[in-house]
Amino acid sequence: MLTETEDWEDVQLNYHNAMTTYYFKCTLLSDVVLNNKLATEGNMTTLDYIPGSNFLGIAANKLYQDEGDETAYKLFHSGEVKFGDARVATSNGEPTYAVPFLFFQDKLNSKLEEDPIYLHHLITNENYPKGDDKKTNLQLQQSRTGYLSATGKLVKEVEKRFSLKSAYDRENRTSKSGNMFGFEAIPSGTVLIFSISSEDKSLLEKVAEAIDKEQRLGKSKTAEYGQVKIEKIGNLVPLSTFQPIGYTLVYAESNLCFYDQAGQPTFQPMAKDLGLEGGEIDWSKSQIRTYSYAPWNGQRKTTSTQRHCIAKGSVFYVKGATPTTSENFVGHYQAEGLGKVIYNPIFLQSNGSEKESPFKIELDSKPEPVFKKGKKNTDLAKFLEKQKEQKDSELLTSQLVTEYVYQFVPDKFKSLKDVSPSQWGNIRSIASRSKDTDEMKSLLYEGKEAYLKHGVAYEKCWGKNNETRLNNLKKIIGAVEEKSSDHTKVDLKVFVAKFAAEMAKENKN
Repeated sequence: MLTETEDWEDVQLNYHNAMTTYYFKCTLLSDVVLNNKLATEGNMTTLDYIPGSNFLGIAANKLYQDEGDETAYKLFHSGEVKFGDARVATSNGEPTYAVPFLFFQDKLNSKLEEDPIYLHHLITNENYPKGDDKKTNLQLQQSRTGYLSATGKLVKEVEKRFSLKSAYDRENRTSKSGNMFGFEAIPSGTVLIFSISSEDKSLLEKVAEAIDKEQRLGKSKTAEYGQVKIEKIGNLVPLSTFQPIGYTLVYAESNLCFYDQAGQPTFQPMAKDLGLEGGEIDWSKSQIRTYSYAPWNGQRKTTSTQRHCIAKGSVFYVKGATPTTSENFVGHYQAEGLGKVIYNPIFLQSNGSEKESPFKIELDSKPEPVFKKGKKNTDLAKFLEKQKEQKDSELLTSQLVTEYVYQFVPDKFKSLKDVSPSQWGNIRSIASRSKDTDEMKSLLYEGKEAYLKHGVAYEKCWGKNNETRLNNLKKIIGAVEEKSSDHTKVDLKVFVAKFAAEMAKENKN
């Protein structure tokens, strides 16, 4: 058994010397659709990662015809080249890993970046987490979403975008009636990182040259979806590992697929299937989740054999086994991104037998936008910019109306609460029919025949107490006029009309 840190580091180095790995950054230039099932009806949802089979397909499309049968077999069928899944990167470009299913938290306090995390394999009846009263057991729930980096940065969820589409009627050149459907997609600008590994560096060079450029992947890639830019990047620091005594934690970095001795799919592999010599899996301390899918073969235009997989993030607790590497490929379909495992990743380490994880997690900051805003020179861009300015103005105006009617009037301008609804109705009418702000002010209180400066309205309401009500109304209009900024202009006429309408309702009540 390895006990010295130096020995364990030598094991990791030996593994990386045997296997050469190239890392790539995949930037989405448009939305990408990767449906998590083949059904074409119902609620369509997308994967939050890009399976390695997509990159295998891109490389095969470029190289299959040009390379001889023997090389093509090595590249795409033998498993010698392993195309990894692309997972979301952190804001500073770190690769991430699915949150392990061994993480459990109190159901009422389940923020990974703030609340205690309990490691399932260390929880017993004797040390079960208690509530504040120290008597009642906490109700624990499993963490199932999110991605963690090696330094503890947490990406809670991958952003997704939904679009509603209509089928096209080619004969009538219109949308087909009753043929609406929706796409959920990973939005453009998202950055993901994946790797390709092989013991034969010459094969990696061929693949890297073929895919290191703009490509298309996913569903509807001949339409508006699926454009990505793939770039080779430098080596990344591997995830640190540790060596517990008496057991090994096998973490599924990617999805895993196993077959038993009879050739049937199984969700219960043995320790040797996980790349370990000897040992036995303790299922009571393991946490796995499963799913099934049938991959689509774009070349044959049909599905392949259905696969029954153990989901990434699953963790096996193996007693009495010590790994000889820090990571490994196990199971089937390794060429398509399945089968990657890590032994004893650092985020599963504990302080002795303590059930609470010491791994520090903090929420990843929002990444900088990948695409910089350019000049809006087209007619469509100018139209959309104008529409946005109008919407922003309407929103700000409505917010100010609510603020003044329900907060400032009752607090600072109480005299306006005594103005009759009919007076407010006339003010609303003047503001609505005025051509501009200057005309509205002239008709209300600046002109010779201003409505609020003469006649019965002035004598019985607005002129009383040294024009207190009129001055309060002027202060409100002046304050709102100053709220306009370079980015969002307040339409003063609209504000006065809406303000008067709301005041009429309030004073009537």
